[in-house]
Amino acid sequence: LMMFFGAVSMVAGYSLMGLSPRFLGHNLSTFLVYVWSRYHEGLEVNMFELFNTRAELLPWFFLAQTFLLEGEVPILDFLGIVFGHIYHHYKTTNVLRTPKFVIQWYNGNNKYARMLKEKYKTISSDFEM
Repeated sequence: LMMFFGAVSMVAGYSLMGLSPRFLGHNLSTFLVYVWSRYHEGLEVNMFELFNTRAELLPWFFLAQTFLLEGEVPILDFLGIVFGHIYHHYKTTNVLRTPKFVIQWYNGNNKYARMLKEKYKTISSDFEM
């Protein structure tokens, strides 16, 4: 649901602003970094083994990096942050919810749900903090 929301809102935002969606993947990653940083506020993040910063500053660091290294106004990165903020707000206020059929499919006992759960068990330790 998060990826779908991000992709659809980015394509709609690009269309409304008359922008070319040639770098949509980069801005979708900015969207994901913003959402991740909001769910992990206060976490220490190491930046290129040079310094540490808090997770909630990470998308803004990447925005500044685009400005300094590429020499252009990072309007597309900012668009990813804006849509990430909208998604996070909708998700935390329960305006945006995972559809019931997705929850039932995942929690069900069908072949695909079991396969997905077994695959998750093998990689879940990668995501533990």
